[in-house]
Amino acid sequence: MNHTSNAGLFLLQMVFSLLILMALLRFMFQLMRVDYYNPISQMVTRFTDPVLRSLRGMIPSTSSVDGASLLVLFLLQYAHLFIISGIRGLNPNPLGLAILSTTEILSLVTSLLFWAILIQAVMSWFQPHTQHPGVSLLQQLTDPLMRPIHRFVPPTSGVDFSPIIAMLGLKMVEFILIAPLKDVAAMLLSTG
Repeated sequence: MNHTSNAGLFLLQMVFSLLILMALLRFMFQLMRVDYYNPISQMVTRFTDPVLRSLRGMIPSTSSVDGASLLVLFLLQYAHLFIISGIRGLNPNPLGLAILSTTEILSLVTSLLFWAILIQAVMSWFQPHTQHPGVSLLQQLTDPLMRPIHRFVPPTSGVDFSPIIAMLGLKMVEFILIAPLKDVAAMLLSTG
């Protein structure tokens, strides 16, 4: 029975992780103004449109922040943590789960940007001017973060140090902002 429950928990976590990733990508693609006609962004749009289309009339949005996808992202993360805490027999504190959901989303954003920058840097060593849709998507996703760094740290002798600075900055955000918020959430969940 234990192996079956572990397999079920793993499957549940994988399904939620995929749904959360799709909602996060949809939110970030609009926030970072990723090319809508990129095949990868079109796939994410087709996957998320059925849910988001019905919410758009009720949830306010701005030109760059899609309120519906942000709400869906938060609710998916909250539901995931609520179900996992219920399976583990914990009595979840709603505020603790809300803070933990927010920190998990922020952690996912920093991890996604970190890996996107790293992959883009490695790809530039092998095929610096490739036209693959995935590479252009990574560039569009990381460009708003990399552009200000490029202004202050231009390439030196053909070596671009800006990806290292950006990745260090993302890790510092995890240590300074996200980790303390996770501690607050853990404290609230342990008292709930």
